[in-house]
Amino acid sequence: MAAMHSIAHLTARDVATAFDLSQFKSACDLGGCTGALAHELVQIYPNLKVTVFDLPEVIANTSYFQPSGQHAAPVTFVSGDFFKDNLPEADLYILSRVLHDWPDEKIHVLLSKVSAVCRPGCAILLAEMVLDDEKKNRSTALLQSLNMLVQTEGKERSGTEYRALLEQHGFTNVTIRITGNLLDVILCVKT
Repeated sequence: MAAMHSIAHLTARDVATAFDLSQFKSACDLGGCTGALAHELVQIYPNLKVTVFDLPEVIANTSYFQPSGQHAAPVTFVSGDFFKDNLPEADLYILSRVLHDWPDEKIHVLLSKVSAVCRPGCAILLAEMVLDDEKKNRSTALLQSLNMLVQTEGKERSGTEYRALLEQHGFTNVTIRITGNLLDVILCVKT
């Protein structure tokens, strides 16, 4: 959790500001771990209500990572398994460093669940290392992809691959922003 928190803390501002998210009233960070990105979002968008949805054993330990002081805006934490349990309702679903952990079959299960609860106009915000289409030029993402193949069933994907996955589940207007930080950001809208 400490490693996940550190990476989320380093990338949160770039992820939260890659797009103007002020149109959304509620967000659910699926697999949001310690809530580092969620806390950044509520600082930037004070009218956004953010829920972090993660496994019970993760949620049980999030108190160790919460910001202190008067500037700490509230974030709600809900425990559950995004493959098995009902997802909290939101206008924006965030998947930060989640999809790269899974093979396409599991991603289809998860995106089907998100698509089923999304009304038209709801969106997904992905934060991942996006490979170039030829999978030759982004060395950090390429090394991460090799690591994913050894460690998990997942892999890093190209923008074209992410676009195809999202469009299969009714998400359009897929826009990709290369941030120059560890994570790139993709925003798409449910039609």
